[in-house]
Formats: sequence, structure tokens, C-alpha cells
Amino acid sequence: MTAVQSKVDFAHEILRTRIVGSQYAAGQRLIIDNLVKDIGVSQAPIREALRRLEAEGLVEYGTNSGPSIVQLDKTHWFNLMEMKAVMEAYATRAAAPLLSGEEISALRETNGKLMGALEEFDFEAWTTLNRQFHEMIHNRCPNVLLIQELQRLSQWTDTVSSLVFARERGIIIQTLGLSAGKETIGFHIRIIDAIENGEADANLEEISREHTLVLVRRVQEKLSTRSAA
Repeated sequence: MTAVQSKVDFAHEILRTRIVGSQYAAGQRLIIDNLVKDIGVSQAPIREALRRLEAEGLVEYGTNSGPSIVQLDKTHWFNLMEMKAVMEAYATRAAAPLLSGEEISALRETNGKLMGALEEFDFEAWTTLNRQFHEMIHNRCPNVLLIQELQRLSQWTDTVSSLVFARERGIIIQTLGLSAGKETIGFHIRIIDAIENGEADANLEEISREHTLVLVRRVQEKLSTRSAA
């Protein structure tokens, strides 16, 4: 890695962390000279770092205004989650016939650990185990391009969630409370049973899709209740 490339990586990491951490407001202009003084590198690495962030969807360039923080809203997150629901459901359907008995047992074991994390209110463990559960299924999907796109979509969805729910993070965590958490685990059991029993593709796909869409509805309900209060 060259010295210039190292500085680009350094600037990119700082700026990305600040954006995802909501240290910049949506739509805020990024003045390159100010960033040079603040981060301590020259203009070239800053400009390259901003182009990377533009490619990631975090920064946008206006015609005459230069770079600024992208403006996203909750509807964008809801739309991404709907896309994710469809893609995950198809990936699950495609992977189902290829999952071995051992892999199905591993899914049940992971789902059991999820219940433990839920009862201990260990949100970090819950998030990790939930991701592992779905990755165990998706890794058996024969459509490699689909899984690559799904991984990118999942990463972008997580980033958008951090941006648009910056002041309402507690609501998301509440949504993953005991009741909704048990509902998620219940969907996992239905997915595992459908895979193990060789249920019709359409039924398995519907269960998997609904699993994600239920979360979307729960968040919408929480936000609506909060707005009406």
C-alpha cells in the first residue's frame, strides 16, 4: 500500500465513521479545505475518500455545490427492507433442497442460542446469531450473484438504518423486545420445519418473506404510535 493510498483509507475511515455515527447532518455540505485541516491530510486523499463515499451512497455531489451528506428518509429504509425480504425469500427457497441434515440441526441449535440471547437482552449476541442463522441458509444458495447482491443490500440497509434512525435507535431495540423476538424465533422454526419437511417452494418463500416484513410493520407501528403521542 502506498503512502497516498494509506492516507485515502485513513480519511475514508474517519469520514465514514462520522457519517454513520450521525456526526454530520443529512444534506450538510462538506468543505474540503475544512476537512483537510480537521483530518490532517492533503486535498487529494480527501477528494478520493469522498468519491469512495459517493460510490457507497453516503455522499452526493450537487451541480454547483460540491459534496454533501446524502439525504435519506425512513421510507428509503422500508423500501430496502422490502427488497431484502424478496431476495432473502428466494435465496432460502433455492438453498432449501441443498441443506443437509447436519446443517438443519445447526440451524435449530443457532435458533436455540437466539432464545438465550433474547432472555438475557443481549442485543449484540442476538444480532450476530440472527445474521449467522440466515447466512447458514444463504451459503447453500447456488446463485452466487444473488448472494453477493444480498450481502451488499444487507450492508447498505444496516448503514441506512444507522442514518435515518439515529435519534430513534431505542425504538428499533424495543421492536426487538421479548414479544417480537419470540415472534422472530417462531418464524425461524417455521422456516426450518418447512425446509426439513420439503414443503412446497411457494410456501417456504412466503414464510421467509413474511419473516422480514413483520419486522418492517413492527417498526412502522412503533413510529406511528410515537408520532401520535
